[in-house]
Amino acid sequence: MLVPILATGQGIRMGPDFLPLDVGNVWRYDVSDEDGNQVGVLEFEIREFAIVNGVSFYVFSQFPLAPGLQPNREVGIRYDQDQRQFVWFDGDDQVDLFPSLGASAEVIATDDHGLPLRALFQFGEMVLSLERGVGIVQAGIQTADGPRVANLVGARVGGSVIGAAQPESRLPASGPEALTVAEPIDNIATVEEVRPELTVVATPVRDGHRFTLTVRNPSGQLLPFDFNTSQSFDFVVVDSTRREEVWRWAERQFFSQVVRSQAIRAGGEWSFEGEWNHRDSDLNEVEAGTYEVFGVLASETPIESESIRFEVVP
Repeated sequence: MLVPILATGQGIRMGPDFLPLDVGNVWRYDVSDEDGNQVGVLEFEIREFAIVNGVSFYVFSQFPLAPGLQPNREVGIRYDQDQRQFVWFDGDDQVDLFPSLGASAEVIATDDHGLPLRALFQFGEMVLSLERGVGIVQAGIQTADGPRVANLVGARVGGSVIGAAQPESRLPASGPEALTVAEPIDNIATVEEVRPELTVVATPVRDGHRFTLTVRNPSGQLLPFDFNTSQSFDFVVVDSTRREEVWRWAERQFFSQVVRSQAIRAGGEWSFEGEWNHRDSDLNEVEAGTYEVFGVLASETPIESESIRFEVVP
């Protein structure tokens, strides 16, 4: 889910797409000095997914591009859905990856819907530019050898390979102006460009059927969807003989009014489930016979799956 970029008392809030977490993701940077001379290369990757004491996180080979983290040291990072923040593990404690104390945050590019696409953060002498669907694209760092600028030159995110656009000039890491904003990396598709693949399955269960809707992104890019409420999906059952709607999963549900955006990673999918107890919308038990069900992705412009037939037996 994407939320406005905010520096709160607990940390900087942002959507999970600003640091995509998938095992196998790799980021590689060229590091330059204040004269623009390349002085090194920085690379890190997500090595594994782990669960410790019921808490899941991703293990990075290192993550030096955040305040307080040291290079050449593995670190566990997770996204806190409730707080809308990234955190890292320091022993038994979870610490804000992008702390708000003394930090500033600014959205510097938005998508066609006005949602954050790239944001600039300053933490004292460290400056980071993060891009939705990619991660950190530029970083200004103060080191013992002087200011350094790390520019993303390549990445593998969600199975897709990214070649980063480079800024025209490389400036010293002396503040937000040190990061020349390059054109956003073309790693985000639209529903108009890429049609998601929707499939629905009906499985008999005790006293009813369980429906499963799968929404797959067939592209090699991030595929975002806008929603106007907290509802993400729906199932609709139709009488095959009369061609009338019999039941709708969302009819007796409550959804809050909230504008949000969520994205399926490249080649990834969402899965939703709902159960039907063989009663119609008026709570009357339906007759035995042939019915059809289709799933709905309840985005701003709803997308329906093809319907499938199934039998309700006495």
